[in-house]
Amino acid sequence: MTEPYTVLHGGFHKTATTFLQKSLQRNKGKLKKAGVHYVPHREIRKKYTVPCQQNAMWEMGLPRKTLIDNNTLHDMATTYFAPLVDDPPDRLILSDENLAGHCGNCVKVGKLYQFRHQFIGAFAKELPFPVHEIYFAVRNYADFFAAAYVEYCRSLQEVGPPYVSSRKMCTRVFHHMHGWNGVINIVTRHFPHAHIYLWRFEDFVNNDSMAPAILQRLVGEMVDVHKFNAPRGNSKRQSASARAMAELELLALTEGLPALVAQRQDIQSRYPRNAQNGRFDPWLPWERAHLNRLYADDIARLQTNKHVTLLDPATLGVLSVP
Repeated sequence: MTEPYTVLHGGFHKTATTFLQKSLQRNKGKLKKAGVHYVPHREIRKKYTVPCQQNAMWEMGLPRKTLIDNNTLHDMATTYFAPLVDDPPDRLILSDENLAGHCGNCVKVGKLYQFRHQFIGAFAKELPFPVHEIYFAVRNYADFFAAAYVEYCRSLQEVGPPYVSSRKMCTRVFHHMHGWNGVINIVTRHFPHAHIYLWRFEDFVNNDSMAPAILQRLVGEMVDVHKFNAPRGNSKRQSASARAMAELELLALTEGLPALVAQRQDIQSRYPRNAQNGRFDPWLPWERAHLNRLYADDIARLQTNKHVTLLDPATLGVLSVP
């Protein structure tokens, strides 16, 4: 069997993953003509990632509404990947930021993806092709968890687990903090033959040339990404303001989740992020300073990992924007 050169783009959340995915999706036709097949993230999430995670929860014996055993997952994966096995492209790009779990779970437990070992392992075991390259972005811990908390509040339902306040999240982070090195080590364990390429979210947003440089690495040399059509619409969703988040937390704590769910859209529209309403930041100054130091130290550690290449403006040959 001829195997495609398989590349995995795994996110993580709140690191501008959507922009890269929309760029690949918009230019899927151009990629196909060059022998590159991009699997849209929503498709692989529904048909493969979620079943893998349901299988992982079955393996752990967790009580969930839908669980999938090993034989069922194998049959589902075989059916899903059959067209690619029968007619393999030269290059295959898989992308899903939910590879290690949902960012709302990071808020609930104060960890970077509580079930990352089980979820990534389940994803890896049924792939029909070996993965050669893996691409991730990482982000400052304080900003990652702040952004994750906004998404957590946006995804809350009227009936669900007990509400987690932003202060409780911060406390749990300091009690259970696991850094990016631990996450990447899990990825390495389950994809031992793949090389991992990482970049800092902060570099990405401050250097316009990083996006096309990373896209070029993802798609390979057969396609010129400078000829790509730009993604449609604005892929960047406005972050909630400090005032809006304060109002939402007050509603949740005093009136309950139904009140938050009913009013969150109105509150976010009423208090947009601007100079008056400010930026949501749940951290005390000393907490943010500590997390900044931890992030810098962990990036330095990642640079010593033989399985990892850190992509930055210097290594990509792009101009740095002050």
